Amino acid sequence: MRIATQFALLLLASNLAAHGQHFRQVTISTGLSPRWIAVADVNHDRNPDIVVANAGSDSADSGSITVLLGDGRGGFHLAPDSPFPAGHLPNDIAIGDMNNDGNLDLVVANHQSPYLRVFLGDGRGGFHLAPGSPVDVHSYPHPHSVVVADFNSDGKLDAATDSWGNNQIEILRGDGTGRLLTPGTFFPTGRRPYERLRTADFNQDGHPDIVTTNLDDDTVSILLGDGRGALQNAPGSPFPAGAKPWEVAVDDLNSDGKPDLIIIPYQRDISRSAENAISILLNDGHGGFHPMRGSPISLGDCRGPNSVAAGDLTGDGTQTIVIACAESRTIRTYHLGQAEKFTVITMPVAGGWGSVAIARLTASPRSAIITANADSDSITIYFPD
Repeated sequence: MRIATQFALLLLASNLAAHGQHFRQVTISTGLSPRWIAVADVNHDRNPDIVVANAGSDSADSGSITVLLGDGRGGFHLAPDSPFPAGHLPNDIAIGDMNNDGNLDLVVANHQSPYLRVFLGDGRGGFHLAPGSPVDVHSYPHPHSVVVADFNSDGKLDAATDSWGNNQIEILRGDGTGRLLTPGTFFPTGRRPYERLRTADFNQDGHPDIVTTNLDDDTVSILLGDGRGALQNAPGSPFPAGAKPWEVAVDDLNSDGKPDLIIIPYQRDISRSAENAISILLNDGHGGFHPMRGSPISLGDCRGPNSVAAGDLTGDGTQTIVIACAESRTIRTYHLGQAEKFTVITMPVAGGWGSVAIARLTASPRSAIITANADSDSITIYFPD
């Protein structure tokens, strides 16, 4: 594995610089065309590891998963047998213990195919295909995203994915052995929930809920779980979410203990440059959402916004939103300061149509930025110094 470490220090001005923040870049090779990133401790050493979905080429079953095991000090090395085959165009990764053996497993959505794939972890960073996988989920025309949660409160993780051509999402019950049972149960949502769904407890009742971005409605839907495997729209849902909502991140932006939403548009479908903007919706704790003051926020010269993440880069509990801009090959950071005002910084990155993530990778209270560099078959980690 090739690891190129650059010690060039990147100064993020204004608020970030005021916190003494500089960034050290570490670039690590992955499989072909890395797109999506997840972070979890997959080998029980209490250090965060990085899981990367690589799209590969457009030939059948060419995608792969790279697992990078962390040492807790910012170093990473390939897990045994990594990267491993992951089917056609892996487009999203969910992580959870699907077979109740105490080890984390992976569930992957294969874009432009009918499949989800479950990979069972061995607790040492290795993974193998679960019995019954790949799973034909009968999504129309194919799934884009996947989340896992115990939607029916039976102690076994289930999976949810999109059937965007039917304006539905699907919950597939897990049997506790790593199998996802079909057919799943379909629930209506907004029009064309095209790219991303995520799960959180939006109404604080102890049951997992789902948010979908509805491209043709300019809305997001909040689907509240009842703990028995059913979902229904929250009061007032769907909620306006800016033009052509596409990607969504869930984070507590205003430190009130309630998960909020950060939404970016599908720029190719917007009609005016002013619509290239971030929409931030704050949670009322009951599953209702309203725009943050000042939302939407311009994305400026960010061309091709394709991924959004949020986290604490400063170590002081304040949040920073990071947007990956595929076509301009930049990331834009929006640091939330006093009075809900943002300081905006743009940084050049290797870029391409890869995602961005924010996660704590060391003992430092400051999280790092991770970018998937689809055009250079690598990821880059930006560690706060």
